[in-house]
Amino acid sequence: MSSTRRARKEEQKEERRRFIIDAAWQLFQETPYSEVTMAQVAERTRLAKGTLYLYFTTKEELFLAVVDQELAKWFHDVDIHLTHFCASRGDASASRPRPPRARRGAPGASAEDASASVASILSTTLAARDAMTRLLGILHSVLEQNVSYEAALRFKLSLLGHIERTGVLLERCLPSLAPGHGGPTLIRMYALLIGMRQVCDPSDVIRDIRSRPDMGLFRINFGEEIRASFALLLSGASAPPLTSARLGAPALRGLSSVERRRPEG
Repeated sequence: MSSTRRARKEEQKEERRRFIIDAAWQLFQETPYSEVTMAQVAERTRLAKGTLYLYFTTKEELFLAVVDQELAKWFHDVDIHLTHFCASRGDASASRPRPPRARRGAPGASAEDASASVASILSTTLAARDAMTRLLGILHSVLEQNVSYEAALRFKLSLLGHIERTGVLLERCLPSLAPGHGGPTLIRMYALLIGMRQVCDPSDVIRDIRSRPDMGLFRINFGEEIRASFALLLSGASAPPLTSARLGAPALRGLSSVERRRPEG
């Protein structure tokens, strides 16, 4: 087989793969994940069920690819918003390295405003993707539990690339965020998002209980809570590190190391 024909065949396989992913994504938006079957995906794509398994060995593997596709779209959207935000503040272009002096010590009010604005960008774009965040809610408990090593590695490498790129942008938007801390901060936000999504998707029984007048504390608006939580996390991540003075070191100097470790009571 010539290299041209081989390349064309690979291109056709990739097109079919994307076609299957798109069909599964559309089905998920119409039907709960637990009710979606590979047979339904085969019917939607007009492919034999066996053909689907040539591309995805399990339903979980297929939907892991769906998550990968939708996350790529979200990260792309976020990167555009963050780039515009940096430009609007007169910061260095996203293509330039951040000046060494813009590491820490920015005025408190400005840093807080920037954290709130970035939190709003991230939370608003997520709230607009309800179906994607619902999939993220079952990512670790369901979708990553019945997949091949190769499929899981492909997903994690893709996610890693997105986080590293957007993490650099995050640092440029928040100059008080230490270099190299953008990625870890996004990971914390990612974990927070998954947890919040799970809390906001209760069973029917819990949903009925939440409707009681005395259960208002448990009725959570996903969009509002994720914005507030992101703002708090970013504000804390951008704050100056705790020093011995801030931790009350002078008051502790007179205590021995044993006394410091001694439990109360």
